Amino acid sequence: MKLIGVPLSPFVRKVAVILAVKGIEDFEIEVVLPGMQPPDFTDISPLNKIPVLVDDDLTIPDSSVIGEYLNEKYPEPAMLPANIEDRARARFLEEYADTKLIEVLSIPFIERFIGPRLRQSEPDEERILHAEEELIPPVLDWVESRVPEEGFLFGDLAIADVALMTHTINAALGEYHIDAARWPKYAAYLERVKGHPAVAKALAREAEAMKAMMG
Repeated sequence: MKLIGVPLSPFVRKVAVILAVKGIEDFEIEVVLPGMQPPDFTDISPLNKIPVLVDDDLTIPDSSVIGEYLNEKYPEPAMLPANIEDRARARFLEEYADTKLIEVLSIPFIERFIGPRLRQSEPDEERILHAEEELIPPVLDWVESRVPEEGFLFGDLAIADVALMTHTINAALGEYHIDAARWPKYAAYLERVKGHPAVAKALAREAEAMKAMMG
């Protein structure tokens, strides 16, 4: 099994956590950076995005589809709720995280982390301020209203929990942290997700990989 992408990608991280939860450690990571894909990358990823999972003769170029595949191929521990209604809720929460949440949280990450390192550009602090004051708060308000005061969304750790966590790590690299005074449930929930043994293991592996990549 091979996971193609860069460990720092929130979508690659989501898949890496799912693999860790499933107890799958025997997989290769092939580094491909966003914006630096080889010319033939669209042969395996028609949308030209990461991650891509290669499992024998199967190639899957989408993190949500990869998650569904892994959950069906390795059903224990389950990362989707047993109840059909809750499965629908879980899938929407994952979609919300992977569209709306990343849309706003990626702004400080791109401006303060990616720009100076890969684009030799200075952060646009006005854009960041607009995001922090106008764009991010309503999204986090909605998430705050959905996360539980204790435990995870649907009992055991689910893919949706991972999705609601992964984008905040990149935001923190852009010096944006979830304000525990304003969004106390979300802040506490994120610590619980990151404290899950499999999640902690995947995050430690990511840190080691990024340290090796950056020298």
